[in-house]
Amino acid sequence: MFTIPVPLGDRTYNVLIGDMGVETTAECVAKALARCTGLAVVVDGHVARLNPRVAALSRALEARLPRVACLELAPGESCKTFSELEKTCEWLAAQGFDRGAAILAIGGGATSDHAGFAASIYLRGIPFALVPTTLLAMVDASVGGKTAVDLGAGKNLVGAFHQPKVVVADLGFLETLPARELSAGMAEVVKAGLIADAALFAWLERQSAPAQAWPQALLAEAIAEAVKVKVAVVSEDERETGRRAILNFGHTLGHAIESGSHYGLLHGEAVSLGMLAALRLGELKGKSDATLRTRTQALLERLALPVDVKTHLTPEALKHVDVDKKRRSDSVRFVFVPTPGEAVLEDVPLSELRTHALSMF
Repeated sequence: MFTIPVPLGDRTYNVLIGDMGVETTAECVAKALARCTGLAVVVDGHVARLNPRVAALSRALEARLPRVACLELAPGESCKTFSELEKTCEWLAAQGFDRGAAILAIGGGATSDHAGFAASIYLRGIPFALVPTTLLAMVDASVGGKTAVDLGAGKNLVGAFHQPKVVVADLGFLETLPARELSAGMAEVVKAGLIADAALFAWLERQSAPAQAWPQALLAEAIAEAVKVKVAVVSEDERETGRRAILNFGHTLGHAIESGSHYGLLHGEAVSLGMLAALRLGELKGKSDATLRTRTQALLERLALPVDVKTHLTPEALKHVDVDKKRRSDSVRFVFVPTPGEAVLEDVPLSELRTHALSMF
C-alpha cells in the first residue's frame, strides 16, 4: 500500500492507495473519523447497485462508528446540481446529524465533489472522508480539497475548498469499472506527467498496453505517481493563487468541450482533447515543442482516449470558455507545456483563444 501525506499543517491527511479490501478500508476511515458522532455515507447510486463492496463497507463501518446512515445519489454528473445538493442537506438534517457528524463519499469525482461541498456548507462545515471508486477520482478529484457543483452556464462554477480527513483508494473498486472509465482516468495521469514529471510521462510512453491490461501493481504505481504530483502542487498553493493553476492544463478547452457535449463525454475524455488543443495552441504561439503534441496524441490513442479535437471543439462548445473559472476580465489564465515536466501560465485574451481554437485543427 502507498501512503502519501498531503502536508497542510494541522489539516494534513493521507492518501492511501492499494488493494486493501473492505475491512482495511473501513479501519482507515474509522481511524480518521474516530471522534464523529455519526457517519453519513453518501454513495453514487450506480456504484451501490453494481459493486457489492459498498454494502460490505457500510456494514464494516457500522461495526466501528456510531449512527451510520446511507444516502444514494443520482449517478455521475447528474448529482452535481443545487437541487441535488439541497436534497442531501435536507436528508442530513432529517437524520439529525449534528456538528460532530462526518460524511463519507463513495463514488467517482462527481460524488466526491457533491459530498465534499455538502460537508463544507452543512452546519457551516463538518468533516468528510473519501473512498474514490474510479481511476479519475483516485488520481485527481479526491485529492486537494476542491468541491463544487455545476451551473447551466458551465462546470464547477460554485464550490468551496474543503480538505478531507483521509482518502482511501481501494483498487478493488476498479474491478467493476467499465473500460471507458478506466481510460478516462488515465488522462489525468498523462496530465501529471506533462506538467510536472517528465519521468512519469516517459514511463507512460514505455507502456505498450492500454490501462485495462495493466496488472494491479502497475496501476497502483501510476496512481501513486500522479497523486504525488498533485500533492506537491497543492501543498505549495492550496487555494490556487499561483502555481496550483498548472493543474488546469487541458481543462480550459476541455471543460468547454465537456459542457458542449452536454456531458456526453466523460471528464477524462474531454481533458484528453483539451490537452491536445492546448499543445496545439502552444505550438502556434511558439511555447510548446513541435513534437510534443505528436507524442502525446500517440500516448492518448494507446490509452484508448479520444484525440479528434476538431469534431468536438465547436463554436457551441467555445461559448463555455466565457464562464471559465480562470477567466480574468477579457482573458483566461492558460497553461502551456513547453516540454514534458514543465508548465507555464499566461493570460490569453478570449478573442485570441476563440480565433485560434476554431482554426488550429
